[in-house]
Amino acid sequence: MIATVSRTLIVWLAMLLVAPWHGQIARGAEPPLTSIISIRALTAEQAAKRLPVLVDATVTFRNSRQSNLIANDGREGIYVAVPEGMGAELKLGSRIRIEGVTQPGGFLPIIECRHITHLGDGVPPPPKRIDAAELFSPSLDCQWVEVAAVMTGVVWHDNSLVITAEISGWTVRLLVPTGEDAVQKASQLMQRPVTIRGVVGSVFNSQRQLAGRHFFVASFDQIVPSEAPAPEGEPRLTPVNELLRSDSNSSTRVRVRGVVTHTTDDGLYMRGEGGSIFVHAAVKGLALGTRVEAEGFAAVAPFRPVLRATRVTPLSIAIPPQPQVLNLNDRQLGTQQAELVTVDATVQAQRDGPNHESTLQCRTGDWFFEATLPPRSDPYPRYAPDTRLRLTGICELTTTRPLPFSESVDGFRLHLRGGNDAAIIQHPPWWTLRRTLWALGLLGAASLVFLGWAALLRQRVTEQTRIIGTQIERSAVKDERERIARELHDTIEQELAGLSIQLRNARQRIATAPEQASRSLGLAEQMLRHCREEARTSIRDLRSTALELRGLHGALEEMLTPLATEAGAHFSLEVKGEPYHLAGPSEIHLLRIAHEAVANAARHASPRLIQVTIEFTPETVSLEIEDDGCGFDTDAPAPRGHFGMLGIRERVNKLQGTLQTHSEPGKGTRIHVVVPSEVAKRSNGSTPHS
Repeated sequence: MIATVSRTLIVWLAMLLVAPWHGQIARGAEPPLTSIISIRALTAEQAAKRLPVLVDATVTFRNSRQSNLIANDGREGIYVAVPEGMGAELKLGSRIRIEGVTQPGGFLPIIECRHITHLGDGVPPPPKRIDAAELFSPSLDCQWVEVAAVMTGVVWHDNSLVITAEISGWTVRLLVPTGEDAVQKASQLMQRPVTIRGVVGSVFNSQRQLAGRHFFVASFDQIVPSEAPAPEGEPRLTPVNELLRSDSNSSTRVRVRGVVTHTTDDGLYMRGEGGSIFVHAAVKGLALGTRVEAEGFAAVAPFRPVLRATRVTPLSIAIPPQPQVLNLNDRQLGTQQAELVTVDATVQAQRDGPNHESTLQCRTGDWFFEATLPPRSDPYPRYAPDTRLRLTGICELTTTRPLPFSESVDGFRLHLRGGNDAAIIQHPPWWTLRRTLWALGLLGAASLVFLGWAALLRQRVTEQTRIIGTQIERSAVKDERERIARELHDTIEQELAGLSIQLRNARQRIATAPEQASRSLGLAEQMLRHCREEARTSIRDLRSTALELRGLHGALEEMLTPLATEAGAHFSLEVKGEPYHLAGPSEIHLLRIAHEAVANAARHASPRLIQVTIEFTPETVSLEIEDDGCGFDTDAPAPRGHFGMLGIRERVNKLQGTLQTHSEPGKGTRIHVVVPSEVAKRSNGSTPHS
């Protein structure tokens, strides 16, 4: 009874386990893909539909650090993405059942695993033997293969051991799990022909195109030497500059000694006898300045051989090596390959990478080069353009020519060891190109603003000048009208008033006193003549532009010279002191005084010489008219009808000046007028009338 119940429970459990699967079939779902070849035949679009998969296969590679594996069903291999924590017990040769769905993958379709059933341990299927002709066939991806190769180097990458191998001249990488003795095992395989058993990996681009090859190798047991190791013995100690000469080759085991100048993930640089060299070796923890002995095989490299070491032995600790000054002479540059050098250079630009590595583009003399700083956890400082640096690093020579002869070197780059290898010796000048351009831009903008402001100001000034000119013109017209009115009032009007009086006297006396009436008419005639002269003079003053164009000095010369010449006299004009500007009415009064005095001399004195002198002092302006004519008695009354001296005296009074007249019969005449400069500068040419 108990057995029957147990069997019933087992049946029910089995039905519960398979019910979901049969439910899918009953609902018409697609049957699962059961072979890897059918999955790999899918297109990316088909695989993206997440088709069901149920495949039995054998593990050919298991990555213990990542949740993935590669499996092979005896015909094809495929990449399987495994959920974290699932299948931790699996290893090379484990037989498994994979349940999951398809995914397009990055190169070929893959399986997204939902469940793995461990069916037991076993051995991998027989590997497919390939050669170099098949190496880059895309269909080899994830295949379990066997291939002949030669081990050439070891590289540390992300705390993983990557072995470099050559397959018929093609360089490939082997990803091998690390262990305590991984470096020792890798060193023992250097430069030895081996047979590699592993899974073919692919490097691909975003267009699902093959770009490179590598191999997943489960352990060093899958790297089988093809021949016995070389017999033990002490290889020859060789200077660096004697490697790969005509008496040696790449299969000759050699030793070199030197001081470590730099360490990298795939080896070290050392300075030995005859120069510096790069040593491919899986070593860590060697301090700069450590004296080492490297044993291995020389290999061809541009400009200088490299050493693929099977063993690196520290000998002693020395003082860290001092860099050599980089010799940029064309003949000497070729000897500095792999050498630790120093050079002063100017930064042109800086480019940073995703892992905080940095590349400095520099210039020294006529040479442009790059200096690379290795990745680190925090960013490097930013160096502004034109910063002067003292750079220390490993020199790598470059060429753009097809063959790397020493004389074909046309460039170099420096591999700096860290931030301390870039020391600032001079900060960039403040006036950088960018700041200069900004300053020029601001200056240009300011110039445009200034030009705009100047144009606007010029327009405003022109407008204001026009307004002021109009006002000045109106004021000048007004002043001239007032002056003409004063002239007419002071001269012609008074003359006409006197003439009217004489005519009235003559009319009253013509019947009773004919002689007195005759005298009045004669006097009226003379007064009329004088009034006419005054009118002409006023009109001439109005028409003359001499004062405006030539000033007082020029006007005196222009108006007085003809008067003296008509009388047969020599005219002379002299100006003393520094002339200064006088008010318009003052200049007219002085001009009229001089004109009246010269006219009187020319008409009545018969002179041979007429001398006019005008003198400017800070306090006064003086005018002197002197002739050598017949002269006259200054105490005698003026003849009837002669008003010249009267007019001169009136004008002097209007200028608030003084008049002195010196004359004697037969001794000529001298008239001297002195006007205060303050009055001459502001005089309006008139006096108040009572």
